[in-house]
Amino acid sequence: MSAVEAVKAPARPVRAEEVRLPAGYRIEPVAAGLNYPTSVTWDDDGNLLVAESIVPFGRVAPTEIRVVRVDRDGTREMVAGPFPRQINDIAYYRGTLYVSRQGAISVAGNGCIRDLISGLPSWGLHENNSLAFGPDGRMYFGQGTVSNAGVVDLYALDRLRSTDRVTGHDTPGADVILTGQNYETEDMATGERRLTGAFSPWGTPTSPGQRIPGARPGQAASGSIMSANPDGSDLRVFAWGFRNPYGLAFSRNGRLYATNNGANRVPPRAISGDPDTLWEVQEGVWYGWPDYYAGQPVTDPAFKPPDALRHEFLIANHEELLRGRPAPPAPVASFGLHAAPTKFDFCLDPDFGYLDRAFVAEFGPLLAPPEGLPPMPGIGHRVVVVDVGTGAVEDFAVNRSGLPGSLSDRGGLERPIQARFGPDGSLYIVDFGVLELGKEGWIGEAGTGTIWRVKRAPSP
Repeated sequence: MSAVEAVKAPARPVRAEEVRLPAGYRIEPVAAGLNYPTSVTWDDDGNLLVAESIVPFGRVAPTEIRVVRVDRDGTREMVAGPFPRQINDIAYYRGTLYVSRQGAISVAGNGCIRDLISGLPSWGLHENNSLAFGPDGRMYFGQGTVSNAGVVDLYALDRLRSTDRVTGHDTPGADVILTGQNYETEDMATGERRLTGAFSPWGTPTSPGQRIPGARPGQAASGSIMSANPDGSDLRVFAWGFRNPYGLAFSRNGRLYATNNGANRVPPRAISGDPDTLWEVQEGVWYGWPDYYAGQPVTDPAFKPPDALRHEFLIANHEELLRGRPAPPAPVASFGLHAAPTKFDFCLDPDFGYLDRAFVAEFGPLLAPPEGLPPMPGIGHRVVVVDVGTGAVEDFAVNRSGLPGSLSDRGGLERPIQARFGPDGSLYIVDFGVLELGKEGWIGEAGTGTIWRVKRAPSP
């Protein structure tokens, strides 16, 4: 373990007055100068724990991946780490610190790190993400997909480890029968192109009627919500058919909700117009990926990029997967394109206001034009409030410019990645820090992460 570290000077302006909130609320930074923070939790003594991670893509200076305790005076001390791979979430449950890190769910303490679940399929486009513990005492986490839309694509292929180029592909949450659609996928590193089918390794074509086995007990499915006992045993698929279920949270009535990042216009199966969404998740339900997006069939012309053919289904046995439903469920709410909703929490304290509303962090666009969007005042870089009963979404914390703080040099929010209520009743916003697109790809800036705290001002 490292010694106590002094308060660090932030590498960017941190100005609370730049953040616009509803009347009666105020915001303040409680920790700044952090390296790519992704999540917060609190131990049994109420100490604030922060996960410092890395940027899993692009160009960044190396930093230590760890969990630190942040004291009230801003000093910090490492309590777990260093970790070999990025941390996507942490949770403190029944005296134990749980860590969701690329490819594994671990527990940390007394200088040791022990994997409870390993071998997760987190080497393609997406990884294992948020942790949540349910009223049933079980552990839940989101597992993203290897590919964008069911077929290994050029970006997934680029991120897969060399050994996974042979085995790396999506695994369905139940047995599927394929329609035999195949696509030519290019390896960006070599220029080699191979014909590839759904749920199959790069260069492996499929045929009509081919059956692909679903995840078996103890195995994770792609695009799923997984469930296990707190000790990691009895791992099983709770629900599947998402693309990247990033954030998880239980409401007051014990219902599970998840944010999902929509598909992109990525060859060879480029999806256009798929919004980012919030879902209520029910056990045993297929939510439609890779053949349905936001509850609508991919055959809808709205998902067809310009000058492209209409998409066809990859899966032939929809009726079996839907289990009597006419179609997959619809999302609870939509955030639009490329808002990138991440981790969120429900307000359970009537004194804070917005009782039972979901507070959702929006990371902001991560794709370059023309598929993605440059920073725009109405997209991402904020925290929004969702009424899960009506689907209404409204801004809660957003810079006065509507843009990330680094663009105006005014400070404020940059890339919120988590909104979570603390034991003091305040809303904590984890701000990942500066991550922007340069000429050679995405560039992260260390020392620009911030933990913000939002309180409701006392009535006069």
